[in-house]
Amino acid sequence: MDYFITIFSFCIFIVIFLWVGALAAKTSNNTDADYLLGNRSFGKYFIGLSAGATGNSGWIMIGAVGMAYTMGISALLMVIATFLGELTFWTFFPKKVNQISVAQNSQTIPEFLGVPFKKPQAQRVITLIVALIIVVFLGQCH
Repeated sequence: MDYFITIFSFCIFIVIFLWVGALAAKTSNNTDADYLLGNRSFGKYFIGLSAGATGNSGWIMIGAVGMAYTMGISALLMVIATFLGELTFWTFFPKKVNQISVAQNSQTIPEFLGVPFKKPQAQRVITLIVALIIVVFLGQCH
């Protein structure tokens, strides 16, 4: 009986999760753009919230706490710098990035960076460079 509320809450969550998934499947076009970009139909506030939650979840919950524990009050400098950097980006760049992305029909960051070169080989090189950067930076976390 102790776990009844937990199990009941979990079952309600699963039902709601499946219901939202079924509703989303009805409106899906089953295209790459629909999967990768939501068919470019989300508003700027939803995209900002999603990007903020995705980009900051691990950093805030683990990284910033650990940094504050080891560095003390000086860890606030990183928090302030991160806030100012994100504020600058989200104030000045999203509209231009979106316009260029739509004009180039690019759906991923490697496509966005590689399209100006107009050669498949250059796009492959850009994709490789981006992948290596991601692997190196993720590898530095350990």
